[in-house]
Amino acid sequence: MSAILGIFDLDTPVPGDPIAHRMLGQMAVRGAARRAVGRGVGALLGVARHEWEMAPGLSGDALIVHDGDVMVAADASLYYLDDLGRRLRAAGVAPAGTSASHYIAAAYRAWGDQCVDRLEGDFAFLLWDRARRRLFAARDFYGSRPLFHATFGSTLVVASSIAAVLAHPRCPSDLNLTAIAESAAGLFSEGTETAYRAVRRFPAGHALVLSDSRRTPELRRFWYPPEFAGETRARVPFAAAAEELREILIQATAERMLPAGLTTASTSGGWDSPAVFGAGREALRRRGIDGDRLRPVSISYPVGDTGREDELIEAIAAHWRADVTWLDIRDIPLFERPAERAARRDEPFAHPFENFNRALARAGRDAGARVMLNGNGGDQLFQVHTIYLSEMLGRGDLAGLAREWHSIGGGGLRDFYRLAVQPLLPQETRDAVARLRGAERARLYYEKSVPSFIDPSFALRHQLVERQRAGEPARVARGAAGHEQHRYLTHPFYARVASVVSELSLDEGVEQRAPLFDGRLVAFAATRPRVERRSGNETKRLLRAAVRGLLPDQVLASRPARTGTTSDYLTRSMAGGFRTLAE
Repeated sequence: MSAILGIFDLDTPVPGDPIAHRMLGQMAVRGAARRAVGRGVGALLGVARHEWEMAPGLSGDALIVHDGDVMVAADASLYYLDDLGRRLRAAGVAPAGTSASHYIAAAYRAWGDQCVDRLEGDFAFLLWDRARRRLFAARDFYGSRPLFHATFGSTLVVASSIAAVLAHPRCPSDLNLTAIAESAAGLFSEGTETAYRAVRRFPAGHALVLSDSRRTPELRRFWYPPEFAGETRARVPFAAAAEELREILIQATAERMLPAGLTTASTSGGWDSPAVFGAGREALRRRGIDGDRLRPVSISYPVGDTGREDELIEAIAAHWRADVTWLDIRDIPLFERPAERAARRDEPFAHPFENFNRALARAGRDAGARVMLNGNGGDQLFQVHTIYLSEMLGRGDLAGLAREWHSIGGGGLRDFYRLAVQPLLPQETRDAVARLRGAERARLYYEKSVPSFIDPSFALRHQLVERQRAGEPARVARGAAGHEQHRYLTHPFYARVASVVSELSLDEGVEQRAPLFDGRLVAFAATRPRVERRSGNETKRLLRAAVRGLLPDQVLASRPARTGTTSDYLTRSMAGGFRTLAE
């Protein structure tokens, strides 16, 4: 991972190197040991990177890449480079080097703006086309590599952090009270505004273009999630689909492990991160490589705690004869130096489990790893909320609805209305029903209300509720279940969390990677029917079938209740935590 910076002005000279280095210095957590600045007429690019990120399999040995008329500054880890190389050769283009930045430059020379459709990886990059005096910038759909931008006068600034953008001497620093309130309240549907009025968040899955013919920067969405199959019958049988998913997952995980040295995997006793660990170990086995090149890092909870999955994790480790690096939950405080941590943030947005993620990343680094795999994506791709009940009601499948209702142990009429009826109603009707029940507005299960600590008059003046609804992803998918998957992949909250976790892990010395968010895996998951994501209380049926044999049967078995919850930990922590915050 890297810090990247771009300053663009098509009318007046861009600033000198001292200003660029001062701006890069605001992103020291993303890189400090190595810096470079490149220039073109109307453009300045900058990169800062940690020394360890220069290694193969990470960002590589290049900072600013110059390839003909193309100049690139990238924060990127690309995968499937053999496939990309073959496509480039077929297009008559060869990368000028082996780093991700070289491949991005070559892909642009081969396919122009459509290069982003051929790149698989975690990336944010700035590309300046000298011949055309044109900026093309992009950020992948998962969004673990952040970008922010601001325009003032004829100047456009793009950087990996808000602080770096604000460090430009002409950038206004007026606060955006509406965005600050939304961030404090946990309302994240408005995806572009930041705590500063001049600075905007660059959305995941988007590109930005600036040129002589387009003087106003234009953001374009280039990545659209596939439409997820609903109640349709699958053409490929379940067993064959599980085998296909297994192979895709093994390859996706192998691509994200380092080519040499140790990779770690944060491993719970659930299904997602164990699936990644099992797939990675299988990839090593097939290649005849020592399985110890991928090691699990896990958190231990006391006996009787709702978070305890120790026995399941031990079974996974025994299956692969792996040694677990254990962390004790009692050594991980929920609150740690809150004032100091808050002062380092650009915005009032904190991950509630920051110390969990820091502890896992630190343990991976202490073991000698620079990459940690995680199980992010399992919930988004392989399960679904019971909102699919409304689809069954809507198409008149009353017999199927009755079976599902009985299978999930459905409650009374109030629950039936909330899960099966309410999602079918127009918003105006839902609100009218809510008012009859004494509530001001109706909310679907994923919609948040304005918390009581926000002054109601402030919320009304700044239209917080209306802004949240306007910012929700449009309903373009068929059915409520399909929209849920679409929302998981496009709502700005999820990319925001991914970038925060990646940055705090980088602060501890490792790079986070999520094999389940592989583009090929996402495309395949979308082809499978809803019943494989959930049927009654059975969830993640396809994912569990795909890794059968890679994990013990006791781990993959259905569970009568959810395991690995943090409720006991939170209760204990909150007992003294608010006192810590007050002090």
